[in-house]
Amino acid sequence: MTARGKGGRAGSTINTRSPRMKYFRLLGWSPYNSPSEYIVHLCKELGRLGIAIEDIETHSSPPNGEEVLSELVAWLAEHPGANYSALVDWKVLDIANLADRMRSNPDAKPRIEITAEITKMRNLSVRWYPAGWHDAMPDWSGRDPFNMIGHKVWDTLPDFRWFRGDQPATFDGRATNELMFIRGVGNLHPEPRNEYGFYAKFNHDLVDGMLIAAVRAAYERLIGQLSRSFDVEVLNAFDFEVRDEESDDDNSGGRSGRRVVGWALLDARELRARREREAEEAREAQGRADVAQIAARHNCTFAEFLQALDDAVHSKSNNCAASEQVYRVAAKSLRKAGADINAGDVRRLVRIIGDFMSEELPASLRCDESAAAG
Repeated sequence: MTARGKGGRAGSTINTRSPRMKYFRLLGWSPYNSPSEYIVHLCKELGRLGIAIEDIETHSSPPNGEEVLSELVAWLAEHPGANYSALVDWKVLDIANLADRMRSNPDAKPRIEITAEITKMRNLSVRWYPAGWHDAMPDWSGRDPFNMIGHKVWDTLPDFRWFRGDQPATFDGRATNELMFIRGVGNLHPEPRNEYGFYAKFNHDLVDGMLIAAVRAAYERLIGQLSRSFDVEVLNAFDFEVRDEESDDDNSGGRSGRRVVGWALLDARELRARREREAEEAREAQGRADVAQIAARHNCTFAEFLQALDDAVHSKSNNCAASEQVYRVAAKSLRKAGADINAGDVRRLVRIIGDFMSEELPASLRCDESAAAG
């Protein structure tokens, strides 16, 4: 584009193109990747692209800053620190209570619970408490300001006789029960962009996805480390939304990676219940699809399958025994009629029908399937 006018020289050109962006390559999410693998990958990409860590971070005042990579590297270098050391100090344990538990369970460990939250300043804070802390009621009669065990009414006695934590942060320290603190995690936004803007320097959505994957990996590694010495209940867990995306890494061999495109930190109990519900719904959908495809897969109709089962049941002398014999007799009868089916197929389909369409089964097989489930 030629600029002609006030302040412009004939023949001068205005650059209307965006500055060239730097494109990071993907290391996809996997529960088997360590936090170090994400950090090493990001650092290699920084070197390949010729930029520094500071160039991909935001050094604004809280809560607008985002220095997750630097923070994570620092935490890994310092961990385990003083707060972790205080947690594993045997002198704070209630040895008598532990010994009592170990009489019935020789493998009993001290019980703790772990929380993770994004603070109002958009930072990640991970803390430990004696197990039962968050379900216990406050005891306002507790007079010891330094030992918070007496400040709760416990449903089950804790395995600690001493606990102190949740102190307000100061310029030179944080809560003594805080095991992990990473600034700016709440400012990671891995949702894919179609447009980055004129002044964008790198594909920050993909980088944010790898950073939150690294943070989650560090958090879950910490939990794994604690689980070697403690019975750990995790009260908050990461939930990722991912999509398969082909990696453009020359060393990937064209493999696809699971790119993080959304994340949340949720109540672990609710998340576990949701996942179990979703898994059961998926199992039911698959089971009903298998039943719907009986004709296509086995060359017999659903009605013919049920009739063969009913005939096989009534060929027995007792109705609630020898279901394996029923499967063999039904399969043999169906094959004689031209079906392509064996006793194992019949057994699998009967179990699916028993789980999700039990009213369709002969009464005696309902008895067999419920007994097997029990």
